[in-house]
Amino acid sequence: MFGWIHQHRCHSILASLRAKDAAKNVSYEYKVPFGDWFEYVSSAHYLAEFVMYFGFIVLTGGRNLDTWLLFAFVVLNLSIAAGHTHKWYKRKFENYPKSRKAIIPFIY
Repeated sequence: MFGWIHQHRCHSILASLRAKDAAKNVSYEYKVPFGDWFEYVSSAHYLAEFVMYFGFIVLTGGRNLDTWLLFAFVVLNLSIAAGHTHKWYKRKFENYPKSRKAIIPFIY
């Protein structure tokens, strides 16, 4: 539930970046998300996904190899996507927060 709640918050933040432009019926402009886990990482919604899948491992007792393999796939896949997203943000926005990491706070 913790991961799901944060993923919902992060998606709400991302959606709010476009909602104001859509209401004005103007073309969309890319913006930097702020708030919740976006203060620490560029892809906060992906970090929440990690938490959700890890919670699934905990709920199943951690004894099933399939759940660990699924978790590993999700972490690998989303880490690559988050790295590309982070690099894009840094190229696109000169004032992008320097302390913000791609997906794992204070690490990557």
